[in-house]
Amino acid sequence: MLNARFAEDRIRLSPAVYPLLAPDVSASVFSAVVNLLVELRVNPVPPPAQPVPGRPGWYSAPLSRDVGLAEYHVGGTEPGQDGPNIYVARIVISDDRPDF
Repeated sequence: MLNARFAEDRIRLSPAVYPLLAPDVSASVFSAVVNLLVELRVNPVPPPAQPVPGRPGWYSAPLSRDVGLAEYHVGGTEPGQDGPNIYVARIVISDDRPDF
C-alpha cells in the first residue's frame, strides 16, 4: 500500500509531457526532462528560469545540455506541504539538439 504522502505529488505534468518519458525516447532527452523535474523539486525557479511576460507565475527554463525548453507554472502552497505546486505545461525539444 502506498504511503499517503506519495499519493499526491506537487509536480503535475501536462499529458503532452508524458511521451518524453517513454522508453523509446533518446537518453539525452529523457535525462534532460528528469533533470528538470529534480531541479523544480529543489528550487521552483532555478537560476536559468525566466518569467513569461504577461503570465504571472509562469516561467520558461532551458533543459540541460540545450536539449529544449520547458514552460511551467508555480502556484501557491498549503501549510504543511513540501513546496509550491508546479504544473509543467509543455516541453519543446530542439530539432538540432546534441544526442549523447
